[in-house]
Amino acid sequence: MNLKHKILCAKWKIILVFYVLACVLTYTFTQFPNLIKQLWVFVTGLEVSFSWNHGLGLFLATIICYLVFKGKYSTSFLGNKPFKSMLVAGSYLLCYSLFGLSNSFNINEHFWAFIFCASMLTYNIFEETAWRGFLHDQLGEIPAWAKGIVTGVLWGLWHILIFKDFSQFGGLAYFVLLSIGISIIMACGKKDQCHIGSSFHTRTVDFKE
Repeated sequence: MNLKHKILCAKWKIILVFYVLACVLTYTFTQFPNLIKQLWVFVTGLEVSFSWNHGLGLFLATIICYLVFKGKYSTSFLGNKPFKSMLVAGSYLLCYSLFGLSNSFNINEHFWAFIFCASMLTYNIFEETAWRGFLHDQLGEIPAWAKGIVTGVLWGLWHILIFKDFSQFGGLAYFVLLSIGISIIMACGKKDQCHIGSSFHTRTVDFKE
């Protein structure tokens, strides 16, 4: 089966439904109060910048699509090598905890690194279940690099609903190109594990607090 046929065989109608639903629910959830931040303030008194609203909206859209569009999926949370998947995530947490992250809360840098990275890793599971999970499966048999391009474009443009501007990336076009590059690397790296994608995704976050 050549590339053109593989592209035509991708489930584009389902992808369109998924993306529209993802954008609608993401925008809707961003209108809600930041419950994660409120919980952190209530429990610790820290004015953290964590917000999972957009991720929760995306995750809900993904779950709905999994329930509606039933079928055989090749991507799972831990993949076919769960120990290796957990080891990658554990190594990531350990490394950042050992090096530490500076913060403005006067919290021990090593403890803060663990808290922050664990939070980001948990949040990124919401995103990776959608982009490197459901979406990749709907793209079918097209090559990993092509999946990375499609995913990168959709993933990058989705951030319009989240970021007020993209000046820190040089503009929206550069951000989308960055998203495509990261998506190709992730698609070519691990094709069947959302958890590995979550770990790599978290490494691309600006950790300065």
